[in-house]
Amino acid sequence: MSSLIEVEIKIPIDRPEGISQKLREKGGIFIGSSHQEDTYLNAPHRDYAQTDEALRIRSTSSGAEITYKGQKMKGMGAKAREEINIPIVDPDPFIRLFSALGFTPTAQVNKIREEWTYGGTTISLDRVTGLGTFVEIEVIAQRDGCSSALERIDRVKKDLGIEGDHIRESYLELLLATTG
Repeated sequence: MSSLIEVEIKIPIDRPEGISQKLREKGGIFIGSSHQEDTYLNAPHRDYAQTDEALRIRSTSSGAEITYKGQKMKGMGAKAREEINIPIVDPDPFIRLFSALGFTPTAQVNKIREEWTYGGTTISLDRVTGLGTFVEIEVIAQRDGCSSALERIDRVKKDLGIEGDHIRESYLELLLATTG
């Protein structure tokens, strides 16, 4: 069984409404907006900050999911890593379960996300509490399709006029760096 890889770029932005307008003009499809509350957990048997992994429970108004994110792949022009998502109904019993197994909450990341699809990518405009506003452009690919996924992301970035340096760190890593 082949695992899916999340290939994404993240860029800080000042004017998300400009990107939303460009997406409307170019035929992007608006998926919706949501408030996302992400609770990150650390394992009792290894430190995810050291192994470059993440375990997250995400809550939104429309549901919840548990996500495992593997180590970031080296040598990519974007953040690329294995991602496993499991939809759940209620996050609270899972947080209690993981706590009973020795997992500890590390931090919470709260954001308002506006999602679009365009050019074979998912585009998220995120307003992250304590960090600012970002655009993420993402493609889910097979491991051997990461290069073509990155090419697609670069085409969409250029087509929408999005400029700026890519940030490889996750919102969790950025938040922990600001809070110490």
